[in-house]
Amino acid sequence: PPEALIEPVVEDGVVRNAGGTILGSDNKAAVVVMLEAARRILQEGRPHGGIELVFTPQEEVSLRGAAEFDHTRLVAQTGFVYDQGAPIGEIVLGSPHGRLLDFRFHGRAAHAGMAPEEGRSAIAGASRAIADFRLGRIDEETSANVGVISGGTARNVVPEWCTFQAEVRSHDERKVTELVREMLETAAFAASLSECEVESEVRPSFPGYRFRESDPPVVLAATALRSAGFEPSYALSGGGADANVFNARGLSCVNLANGMAEIHTPAEHIAVGDLDAMVDVTLALVDAARETVS
Repeated sequence: PPEALIEPVVEDGVVRNAGGTILGSDNKAAVVVMLEAARRILQEGRPHGGIELVFTPQEEVSLRGAAEFDHTRLVAQTGFVYDQGAPIGEIVLGSPHGRLLDFRFHGRAAHAGMAPEEGRSAIAGASRAIADFRLGRIDEETSANVGVISGGTARNVVPEWCTFQAEVRSHDERKVTELVREMLETAAFAASLSECEVESEVRPSFPGYRFRESDPPVVLAATALRSAGFEPSYALSGGGADANVFNARGLSCVNLANGMAEIHTPAEHIAVGDLDAMVDVTLALVDAARETVS
């Protein structure tokens, strides 16, 4: 999260944050593009087949906003999100299934200098488990990560508690299940070796999905991109987006790259030209969808 002001500046046609933290183009860039496209449609009286805009909060924390949204309020059965940090033209055909794992190791507190042998380090047990996990890029469609760890009360106390948070993602749901089981067993074994106890919880993060290039929403996106001057390309994403939630609920929602780069880092940026281009892509989507309806 940002720890300083977000001060957008334009340097050589590129928007960056002068405050030294994230820019937040992920995903303010999509918001501004959709609003500008809507403004032009209204101002120019452009014909359309019906447009609904949905803005959700907390996408970065397991798509909570989309999960809480009542999708039955929508008339549209096809939608598009702009939430892929890649050059314009890339169409996301699939996104992984995700699981969240929370671990809580319980040891025994003791004075680290006077009676260390009486203690059972929860941090040591958790560290053993993490060291034995398979993390990072497991294979071309699977990844795992431990992102948060906390524990202990003071440097001279053998830590009684240690917690950490992990995640697993894969385009193959069976691999998710297998890797989660492996991590649970690894944590239990590490706890036993450290004479600790471990509590674990597994929760769904987001459901995965997969499109074909021939599916109508994908064809519609490709048509609009070509109309706006971009040659479509196709990719699988390692991230989740609101599209995951809407697809799981029976709607067809395609994620399109919008040119944002180095997201989630202080170097995050997006070109003004890409913002303008995505407005053109949005207007082309509206035109292509109208022709499909008519």
